[in-house]
Amino acid sequence: MNSTLKMNVPISRTSLSEEEIDSVLGPLRSGWLVQGPKVREFEEKWSAFTGVKHSIAVTSATTALHLSLVALGIGQGDEVIVPAFTWIATANVVEHLGAKVVFCDIELDTFNLDVKQLAEKISRSTRAILPVHLFGMPADMEAIGRLASQHGLRVVEDAACGFGTLYRGRHVGGIGDVGCFSFHPRKAITTGEGGMITTFDDELAAKLRRLRDHGATMSDLQRHLGPRPYLLADHTEAGYNQRMTDIQAALGSAQMNRAAEIVAERRADAHDRQHDLAVERGVVERAHERRTRARTNRRS
Repeated sequence: MNSTLKMNVPISRTSLSEEEIDSVLGPLRSGWLVQGPKVREFEEKWSAFTGVKHSIAVTSATTALHLSLVALGIGQGDEVIVPAFTWIATANVVEHLGAKVVFCDIELDTFNLDVKQLAEKISRSTRAILPVHLFGMPADMEAIGRLASQHGLRVVEDAACGFGTLYRGRHVGGIGDVGCFSFHPRKAITTGEGGMITTFDDELAAKLRRLRDHGATMSDLQRHLGPRPYLLADHTEAGYNQRMTDIQAALGSAQMNRAAEIVAERRADAHDRQHDLAVERGVVERAHERRTRARTNRRS
């Protein structure tokens, strides 16, 4: 009698230590639940790991992309080049600003932007390129950056899956003008929902911090630690409420204490699965890594 073995294989399973689970109790007991000291701590650890000067925590990778485009002045009548194979949010944020999405096809060996087709997508209305490091595989940032420089374009990296991914020795998200990361439960570091923006640009970072917090010139934490905590901040521009809470940040910050271990575990798991299942894509990935000197976090 023939029997069929049935097995449910989840796309991912969140793994948290007891210390990480307990970390969320700190803000609950302190009474500081909104964006505060734990968000600042998480941002500092993120910058230390990625090597990018500024990290700005927000509510999701989608809002990270949205705020980045707003801060760069993308709007009505502008065109933004987006890979034709990506999560819908990459294109949605462009549409929400009244700009036009221009899709560019992908390379079949990396699932990322095909730089050979990228140049022909650039027009007089193009303002930005939005490369995606899909499944943790880095896009060809050298070629993308070269084209962007030639045409005076901004580069916003969708690094939602890119934590732990290096491109020619540099962490993704720190190569373009800004990088945007996700903390969805399927990602290497999770806060349930949440995102992070990274940049080396001091002026842009200050603008992003204002925009996430209703356009306020200082955060609640800065105000409470300052000499006049009873005065509300000035609001110099129309911002948004896209702040991460300290409850979320406590969880993210706790995981950053073993960030290198988490990335190493994912790489090891992916290697074992590729070997056991003889997945052809593994051969392609290794060839891509040799060609670009990139190192994927093997998010998929």
